[in-house]
Amino acid sequence: MTTPTRDAILQWVDAHQADVIGLAQSLVRIPSENKPPHGSEKACQMFVAEILRDIGCRVDVFTPPEVVGLTEHPAYWPGRDYTDRPNVVGVMSPQPEGPVGKAAGRKSLLFTGHIDVVPAVGQGKYTWWDGTIEDGRLYGRGANDMKGGIATYLMAARCIRELGFELKGDLILETVVDEEFGGAHGSLACCLRGYNADLAILSEPNNMLVSTAHRGGQQFRLFTCTEGVGMGFGDTILRDPVTALGHLLAALDRYNEERNARPRPKGFENDVFPLMPFLLRSGELLPWGTGEAIPDTAWVEFWIEIPPGVTEEQLKSELRGVVAQATEVTPTLQRVTTRWEERTRFLAGSSMADDHPLVGVLATNLAAVTGQPPAFGPAPFACDGFIFNLHSPTPVVIVGPHGANAHAPDEWVSVADLVALTKTYALTIADWLI
Repeated sequence: MTTPTRDAILQWVDAHQADVIGLAQSLVRIPSENKPPHGSEKACQMFVAEILRDIGCRVDVFTPPEVVGLTEHPAYWPGRDYTDRPNVVGVMSPQPEGPVGKAAGRKSLLFTGHIDVVPAVGQGKYTWWDGTIEDGRLYGRGANDMKGGIATYLMAARCIRELGFELKGDLILETVVDEEFGGAHGSLACCLRGYNADLAILSEPNNMLVSTAHRGGQQFRLFTCTEGVGMGFGDTILRDPVTALGHLLAALDRYNEERNARPRPKGFENDVFPLMPFLLRSGELLPWGTGEAIPDTAWVEFWIEIPPGVTEEQLKSELRGVVAQATEVTPTLQRVTTRWEERTRFLAGSSMADDHPLVGVLATNLAAVTGQPPAFGPAPFACDGFIFNLHSPTPVVIVGPHGANAHAPDEWVSVADLVALTKTYALTIADWLI
């Protein structure tokens, strides 16, 4: 890239900072909650489609089930309803029609992000959908995870278009549905539809790291069950699912300490992989504020994270083994039955090659924009990056903004990072495609 080109890009973004932030606010202000098996992404996706048309993209709007081969794919996980839940893809290309990216044999770059957000539950200082800005932070559901990141690559593409640069390859911009709660069909459908590139950049909020690897995980419910006991009057040995569940929670905690003491893969040597209980349930609360019988069921819902290399069979086998071993030595557990329920699909951890030339280009541009050496490290979360690395010809690198409170009240994203990422992405597009 020539110096005048680089200067033009940086000057354009500086002059359009308000537009970058305003677009992120606009996306936050359109609710797009994912409530499995349903979701309400359509209004926000139609807004994105219009933005893509305005910047001169050819636009493809389709629901995941419309894509041939989705339901037969090994990564398909049944149970979702995609009524009025479209993916949106925009393409800038030197060719007005026909195949794009790898299928066309041209250089290519793909930006990807999920438009769905977790439900707005609970109340903090800031309202969910206002997109309030205070002290350099943009607040709102999805601001951090991950509409702020989406705004940056849409604005980077607008920068390239408005500066009049001619692309020698294909720029693909996609926003997908149903990533939260172990979705990933949105990303899989785009890959199967032919939107594959030399590299995908995923703008999940990883605190401005350059991440060529990410964690995996899965969410489960573990039940302890028995027949109705009532108050157990006269019973010398009670069948007690609540105490039994307590023993299992202690066993899972010991297991988690043990597995975190194992050697970790390269890049994850200092990481801790949590097992996080989210919900505990048992019994019924009577109108006067107490329970008056031993419940027949108790359960815990928990999320467990894993490094790349851990397979679905390995994870499930180890968890079943924890329950079996605890039951063998605990009489309370021997008096109940247990069962598992998978609350999300298995999300594999995955990685791509560190030496991909585009990763170097991206890291160099990030350093030039921020004035700091690029920080490399795995993304500290599970995401749909595994769809790219394991089920498509497109490797994925994750670079996204700082923020906090994802999936919680007062979720926020750094406004300064949104501007910096827009510059970084626009420079990277120019380096690779013009």
